[in-house]
Amino acid sequence: MESTDVNVNHKLVHLDLKGAPPKLEYLEKIFPLLRKWGTTGLLVEYEDSFPYSEALTVLRARDSYSMEDILTLQRLAEENELIVVPLVQTFGHMEFVLKHSKFQRVREVVNFPMALCPSNPDSLQLVCTMVDQVMAAHSNLQWFHVGCDEVYHLGICDECRRRQLEDGLSPEQIFLQHVKNVAQHVRDNYPSVTPIVWDDMFRCTDLDVLKDSGLGGLVEPMVWHYLTSFQLPADFWEKLSAVFPTIWVASAFKGATGSRACVSSVAYHLENHNTWLSTLRAEQHRFTTIRGFALTGWQRYDHYAVLCELLPQALPCLSICLQTLEKGSYTADIHQNVSSDLGFTSLLPLNPFTCTVIPNCSYPGAAVYQLMIEYAFLEAHCDRFISSDGCLTWMNDYNIKRNFTNPVHLEPIFSAASAKLQQLEDIKIKLSAELSSMFSDNTVEEWLATHLQPLIDKIRRCEQTAGQQLAIGLGDDTTESGNS
Repeated sequence: MESTDVNVNHKLVHLDLKGAPPKLEYLEKIFPLLRKWGTTGLLVEYEDSFPYSEALTVLRARDSYSMEDILTLQRLAEENELIVVPLVQTFGHMEFVLKHSKFQRVREVVNFPMALCPSNPDSLQLVCTMVDQVMAAHSNLQWFHVGCDEVYHLGICDECRRRQLEDGLSPEQIFLQHVKNVAQHVRDNYPSVTPIVWDDMFRCTDLDVLKDSGLGGLVEPMVWHYLTSFQLPADFWEKLSAVFPTIWVASAFKGATGSRACVSSVAYHLENHNTWLSTLRAEQHRFTTIRGFALTGWQRYDHYAVLCELLPQALPCLSICLQTLEKGSYTADIHQNVSSDLGFTSLLPLNPFTCTVIPNCSYPGAAVYQLMIEYAFLEAHCDRFISSDGCLTWMNDYNIKRNFTNPVHLEPIFSAASAKLQQLEDIKIKLSAELSSMFSDNTVEEWLATHLQPLIDKIRRCEQTAGQQLAIGLGDDTTESGNS
């Protein structure tokens, strides 16, 4: 049975603060836009941006928010009629906690900081303390997301293996028991708050095991999928609905197309949302309630990854995805309305990588959007230049070592490298200024150092090599060639 309409109560926008946490002044500018576009709340993944205290102070990043910032964020959300749903990882993706030596004892694998050991009693105490500190900083919460996705190291340590051998538990049962313990802590201590949990770790769990876990009455799963076509077990929706009458789903508006991407493909993310809408039309009848969407905007693939697309750059993509959910399908009118709303003088490019000119637009963060597209163009041009026949043929390492180069070929290489280097230095100055108005100095430094500076260094080495060879000239008749 398939329904024409997809009925959801909430559309949460995910703020992934484990990288590039925006300044509050910037959030103040964009929250009214989020509300205007149909957002009903924020899924705030604090990670190391939360001002943990006491025994957890070590978890705070250099540019973490203060407690005053957390209260201001909630005030700004409330002023724009946005609910706040905090997200605290309590099993997997615990790198920001387990990287510290004081918490090494609760790692599942001693050399890997991703997952904690569910059989160590200190693990539950640790994550419950984290949950309690975040809870204490918030008021009027209805939901609290406890994470628990991508727990890749499970049932490996000696104690977990003992439980499998002596207690007859499977790794899945060990996983579910820990999730239940965390969820029960939330239910017992905060009766008005419902825990949310990512779904992926029990997608392939047998129905009987899932029913016996006791999670059915404790949590609301959030089913995530960020691809344009879904890869789920054939019995997934039937099994999920047999245990959980109410679910959430999660799409993506950025952070799903490359771990070091700088520009979001609107077309890709639109297709992800269209796939979600068609899937829900087919499957929503199984559930009492589809609680809502979380539109995820990942800022890092994990704690150790570099930054991917920044939030200001992705707002056009977010807007068009929200409007598509609001209307139930993507239309040309949505494209036109979003383009006009964001001040585009022509239609918002659905595939910015095919732009022939930098789009003109005006919204909070528009300059970053434009500069990122300009940088993507320049990066592609630089990569083609470095791998061109001109560089690889007449300025290859073999000839350079022998000072066997021809100025007639090196002069255009030197000129092109110098021009590209100037373009890169110019965009560095512009990006530094624009990003500094929205992010901390640490974020600006990191983005420039991990994305732009390596390209600058590469082009500078090319320019310097060409310049050195031009200074040497043709050399003398003792210079060796490959054929002499």
